Amino acid sequence: MRTMNQTVQTWMPAFLALFGSLMVVITAWLNTKALSAQINAVRAEIKALRVEMKQQIAEAELRITRETN
Repeated sequence: MRTMNQTVQTWMPAFLALFGSLMVVITAWLNTKALSAQINAVRAEIKALRVEMKQQIAEAELRITRETN
């Protein structure tokens, strides 16, 4: 029993370090995934704004063309 406790005590720091490293990696992966989703949302919003802006420019050009004719 005493040898088993010594073995556990010997391996415990290595196990805890490995577990801590795993938690850091998982947290970083989750943060990266969340950030990627936010970036994709911003890209979609920018694309929608570009389409809206192009539409407004086309309408303004049409009004100018009508006014000059």
